[in-house]
Amino acid sequence: MAKPLVRRRLGTVFEATTIELLDEACRAFPRIQDPQDSEGLHDFRVALRRLRSLFKDYIGYFPARAPRKLVTDLRDLARSTNTARDAEVMLAWLESQAEGAPAAERGAIAWWKERLSAQVDDEYAGLKGSVASFPLLDNRLRSAVKSLRKASSKTPRFGAVSAEVLEYLTGKLGEELSAMRGREDEDALHRPRITGKRIRYLLRPWRKEGELFEKTEASMKAFQEAFGDLHDDLVRAEVLRTTVHQHVWEETELRLEAAVSTSGARAMAPRHLRGFMGLVAQHEQHTENNLQRVMALVKGPNRQQLDTCLAEAIAYMRG
Repeated sequence: MAKPLVRRRLGTVFEATTIELLDEACRAFPRIQDPQDSEGLHDFRVALRRLRSLFKDYIGYFPARAPRKLVTDLRDLARSTNTARDAEVMLAWLESQAEGAPAAERGAIAWWKERLSAQVDDEYAGLKGSVASFPLLDNRLRSAVKSLRKASSKTPRFGAVSAEVLEYLTGKLGEELSAMRGREDEDALHRPRITGKRIRYLLRPWRKEGELFEKTEASMKAFQEAFGDLHDDLVRAEVLRTTVHQHVWEETELRLEAAVSTSGARAMAPRHLRGFMGLVAQHEQHTENNLQRVMALVKGPNRQQLDTCLAEAIAYMRG
């Protein structure tokens, strides 16, 4: 019978978790180039993020260290997929806005979608080269964690180390939540999302340890997803405004060319400006709603429940 997770050695759990995440990345890897699989890149990126978080949280507890180049290469590989995934997510959002939209907004969406679809195609074409190094990195990571475990046979208990890391992250999250003042400081709204992700990833190996961890992970998920939705809104708002400027510039250039080449050309507003104005107004209201949702979570009873769950999880990990 396997030892309880709280009593197992860090090296053993670290290696097993790394292999599990690498297996997930390997399964997602060939799906990236499948045009019918819209979640392949997402699943690949999630596995890489979890790997990075695992190394960040635990590598300092090993007497021997993994080569820094491996960690850097893992970071660079993850970052190389950012632009393609961002464009893909933006396109999915744009398509979701078309159904039931007024005619003016549909015109703006069609104009943007044509350009964004071409961008997604270009980004995916470029992905083939940027992720080509993954199979080699996969082999190097598997070899490195195996060597790390063998060279660090007397690592501390996984439970004790997890408790220490979770206690640090819980304190960090509390400070970040207390520092929030509203939308005027977007960086302050961004930080709890990142820390929340790290906590969720840390809790993942414990998900089969009983109801406490199911409840803790569910509570943390509600927080992290709320911050994630708000973050997506804030990023999208900036892209939306940039796209409006692009549309106005392109249309103005067409008007100026017509003024030069066509006698009696009329001055007209950009074709889809009204539609974009509607999209901006609608998106702004959506962002405000998500901001209120986040602030309610931070100050309401859900925050107290989260704090209690995390404290109980830390106590359990300490045994």
